[in-house]
Amino acid sequence: MENLPLLYKGKEAEIYPMARIIQPEHLLLDDYAVISDFCFVLAGTYTKIGKYSRLAPYAMITGGGEAYIQDYVDISYGVKILTGSDDIYGGYLSLPKVPAEKRKITRARVEIHAYAYIGINSIIYPGVTIGEGAMTEPNTIVKQNLEPWTVYGGITCEKLGKRKRV
Repeated sequence: MENLPLLYKGKEAEIYPMARIIQPEHLLLDDYAVISDFCFVLAGTYTKIGKYSRLAPYAMITGGGEAYIQDYVDISYGVKILTGSDDIYGGYLSLPKVPAEKRKITRARVEIHAYAYIGINSIIYPGVTIGEGAMTEPNTIVKQNLEPWTVYGGITCEKLGKRKRV
């Protein structure tokens, strides 16, 4: 992965050999950041992974939009960060080869602030901001913004309590 034309690769930042990066020229990988084996990153219009942050194996950033992951963020195994999605309710299709007029893709920036922890297999929807130190339990579906230093869980992303500050 040494030859990828990244927008920026910081000191000791690492992309494991079995990771897949699409549009690497839009990816900023800050100091000590890690993209593990079996991750998929579609850098879209712009993707930043901050200092000491990591994408664990099987994590994914996709959708073609913008993802901004600040410092010290842990994206656990199998997490999906969606920066874009198809409108399937408004009379459109989501198939990749149909004519453009039959598809409507909405892209929106995802922000994950410093010290956040995203639990195993959680899904982050387009347009979401996750506050500093916020945490999701495994399998949480995040469709709304999350408050700082708060723990969330479940399909409905319920507020479960406060998280101790780091």
